[in-house]
Amino acid sequence: MNLLEDPWIPVRADGGTGTFELLTFRQLLCETGNWQVSLPRDDLELACVQLLVCMTQVMFLPENDAIWRKRLTDPLSPEEFAAGIEPCLDWFDLDHPTQPFMQSRGVKATEETPIQKLLIGLPEGNNHAFFNEAGEVRHLSGTVAAIALFNQASNCPSFGGGFKGSLRGGAPITTLVYGENLRETVWRNVLTRPCLAERQIPMPGLKQDRPTWIVPIQEKATIPWNTISLARGLFWQPARVELVKSQTAMPCDVLGGAPLFGYVGFRKEKFNFTAEGVWPHPHGAMTMALKKGQLEQKFASFTTTAPAWTQLSEFVVARSINDPGAKEGSIPAGPVTQASKLGESGLHLLVGGYRTNKASVLERRHEMISLAQGWRDDKSRLPKLVEMGKEAKKALRGKLYFAVQGNTDKGLKGIGAAIHETAEKLFFARTESLIHKTFSNELTFRQWATARKAFALELAAHCRAIFEELTAPYATKPELIPVIALARRGLNNDLKKLIEEA
Repeated sequence: MNLLEDPWIPVRADGGTGTFELLTFRQLLCETGNWQVSLPRDDLELACVQLLVCMTQVMFLPENDAIWRKRLTDPLSPEEFAAGIEPCLDWFDLDHPTQPFMQSRGVKATEETPIQKLLIGLPEGNNHAFFNEAGEVRHLSGTVAAIALFNQASNCPSFGGGFKGSLRGGAPITTLVYGENLRETVWRNVLTRPCLAERQIPMPGLKQDRPTWIVPIQEKATIPWNTISLARGLFWQPARVELVKSQTAMPCDVLGGAPLFGYVGFRKEKFNFTAEGVWPHPHGAMTMALKKGQLEQKFASFTTTAPAWTQLSEFVVARSINDPGAKEGSIPAGPVTQASKLGESGLHLLVGGYRTNKASVLERRHEMISLAQGWRDDKSRLPKLVEMGKEAKKALRGKLYFAVQGNTDKGLKGIGAAIHETAEKLFFARTESLIHKTFSNELTFRQWATARKAFALELAAHCRAIFEELTAPYATKPELIPVIALARRGLNNDLKKLIEEA
């Protein structure tokens, strides 16, 4: 299957509600259909969009803002499409005899790895997840195999000990801008040459800029980040893998459909190299901090169960590490920065990633965050809202933790049960809609003083309700009444302060 010629993009027409079909890359960029990606897993949908963005970025790089705006509104002509893909005709063939897409020919492995291992989070070996079994997926179509290969290399933990991970670290958060249809979404995430230059990404042109399966990474090589060019970085494959073709035609275990010759496994082989520094990948937010006098840079990731909005400041607001009193800095994903510079009003973010423990996936996290007009005009407002939400959660959890632990010096017996952990989960669940409504409401930015006060009052109401709900079963015990009362008073004081400072 060749991603430049064959129908492989899984979509539904009519904004995602219509008939399922497989599009060609040419149809997507040269026609005006109202398509959306359609796959059974949200992480594969995001990876499919990201793969299409990377393909378009490399082959149809807009030279300036005017060309970018034209691409956003007008489909490519057949001639423009043919000229754009011509230098890359042999790059995207999954079954190429010598340089298959994101693979290495002749991988040496003692055994074949079941194809299910490519679908991150599904059980294979000791990596288990709820509701799925080992061997559940035995056969993948070219569509799913291509997307999964790209996702594994770009967004996932490595295959385990001895295997290298992506240029963004083990499990980075991907942040893209959402459009009204798939073609618009793709172009909203394609950066102009000046935007890429600001991120210090080399762009030598496609004659010199070759992906790793065309010009392989050399064994034991040391690769400075600033020598990794655009196409090579976007399609970086840190592992030596080779798909194993099926010998009989079978339906795809993910997409279903008619029997076809797909893939039943892959071979993987360890090899060592060193990538020095952090390549400024355009599809994620970077954070910076000074640690012992050294600048530490890394991509945002999901390290706790906290929802994505708690990191919205990093996703959207650029902060310099050199600002007075700054402890950290942040650089949003390239499409967000570009949207701000080009004067986009509202902003809809696709945010996705995995929460992991080493090579094991604990949780898939994919959601949309909408920001109303005004998000780019005053960058202090969004961080203020995020901080208010986090402070409210901190007050609730902290005071309940006090009630759980008690205080021996004051003779206060603690509840004992870990209700503070339950409180954190309830807080995130019950405030999610409030927070998204506040971020996406134009009045939040137009009537800032009123909106932030109302936001603080609603947060406080949720905190008090959760506190009472979780402590009520223990308030019937006389020996626990004092510690609950003291914790309640502390919570009310913290919430009062939050409201006054709003």
